[in-house]
Amino acid sequence: MNITVENGNFSYSKKKDNVSFLYKDDINFTLNQGEILTVLGPNGAGKTTLLKCVVGLLRWKKGKTLVDGVDLMTVSYKDLWRRIGYVPQAHKMVFGFTVEELVVMGRAPYISTLRQPSKEDRQKAMEALETVGIAHLAQKSCNEISGGERQLALIARTLVSNPELLILDEPESHLDVQKQIVILQILKRLAKEYGIACMINTHYPNHAFYLADQVLITAKDFPMFIGNVQEAITEERMRAYFGIELKKVTYSEANYCIETMIPKDLGIEPTCSVHCFRKTDSLASVNE
Repeated sequence: MNITVENGNFSYSKKKDNVSFLYKDDINFTLNQGEILTVLGPNGAGKTTLLKCVVGLLRWKKGKTLVDGVDLMTVSYKDLWRRIGYVPQAHKMVFGFTVEELVVMGRAPYISTLRQPSKEDRQKAMEALETVGIAHLAQKSCNEISGGERQLALIARTLVSNPELLILDEPESHLDVQKQIVILQILKRLAKEYGIACMINTHYPNHAFYLADQVLITAKDFPMFIGNVQEAITEERMRAYFGIELKKVTYSEANYCIETMIPKDLGIEPTCSVHCFRKTDSLASVNE
């Protein structure tokens, strides 16, 4: 699937004249098969609204989304949601669905109104649960599993329709570090091994370093920036868009490299037991 946004912009205003648009600039980008686009920005910058507009849950007030060159608004609902999976922010569920029942709901585009889920639908659900590593939780109530497990179940629910595009709204938020890593690794595998395009909202620049082929950064009263990771995530741009001093740090060993952004305000006074990486240090000395 190829997703293109052309001159997209949105407003909550119902007035036809003097519309105040949410984004300072119109949005233009293309996301191709197997690519990951991460969206960064402070709270209130319109990240969730952007995702909803891209997939038609909200209508652009200006511009359009194209799916393989075809205006998304002309594609039938069933055809669209067979190809696109949307994972909202995970909230605690108060319904007594089992994990398997939740995932089977993702087969809705393939199930007629009067038909019950078939054996094939349930098999697809179990395959999706195996893909995200929680098949052992299939018969557990959604109210009895952790936030990370619930987020994985929501991702599995999208996978049962064999999507070509995944849209995820802060999939790693409110989770401990281990669960965040599991979700990030799964998303990267879905993109690189299964060829699924992904568009992901995140508050974490570090996760964009790990995941992204492209990064879109938005903030109120700032022009939107889209580019590769190295172009987008710079100390200067983070300072401008987030209003905070971040330092970019690179750490490497023989078979991997980590890039991260560290808030300067969280720095501590060095002690004799802590080796601090200074500008005069080499990476080799830090690795030692």
